[in-house]
Amino acid sequence: MPKLIDHEKKKEQIVEYTWQSIVNSGAKGATVRNIAKLAEMTPGQIRYYYPTHSSLLNAVMEKVNHKVAQRIREIFGQKNLTEKERVIQAILAVLPLDDDRYADMEVWMAFQYEIHEAGTNSMGDEIRLLIQKSLQHLNEKQMLQEDLPVELTVMRAHALIDGLALHKLLTPDRIDNENAMKLIRDEVHSWLQEEYR
Repeated sequence: MPKLIDHEKKKEQIVEYTWQSIVNSGAKGATVRNIAKLAEMTPGQIRYYYPTHSSLLNAVMEKVNHKVAQRIREIFGQKNLTEKERVIQAILAVLPLDDDRYADMEVWMAFQYEIHEAGTNSMGDEIRLLIQKSLQHLNEKQMLQEDLPVELTVMRAHALIDGLALHKLLTPDRIDNENAMKLIRDEVHSWLQEEYR
């Protein structure tokens, strides 16, 4: 009787091994050969499911984006948090403040490096959209300052989040988690009317 193969499960396993390879060895470690070795497969089997390295990295990034989006959905579903705290926690969900988020950030950086090397615009809009949606959410709750310069606020917050993420990833001993969280909290407070700070 022929052996039945669950192709979707195989693809998920390959993505998981790729994620692990990037976490263990960085972008350069995510070679088909290294991934095949981790997965106990042949490079040909990996290429059957993911014919190009970029298609494999895209699949890994989809996994990371899904995980982060799920974290944020869970935060906004928590009834015990204030609106302000939901926004703060959602922004903190993208920063590498624990092992899982640190690993996701390493994978994200590897992906950015790979597509930058390919000559493609490597910066996605995910963080910008998170900030815009956070501002929109607070505005709907009538918590934002009336004269808040929204576009400038988005740029400033985006630069802060990107900078903190890079520092936490590349020089984690320079900014501890407590200070990173305080910087984000202070940033969000600067958006709010006095009574909501």
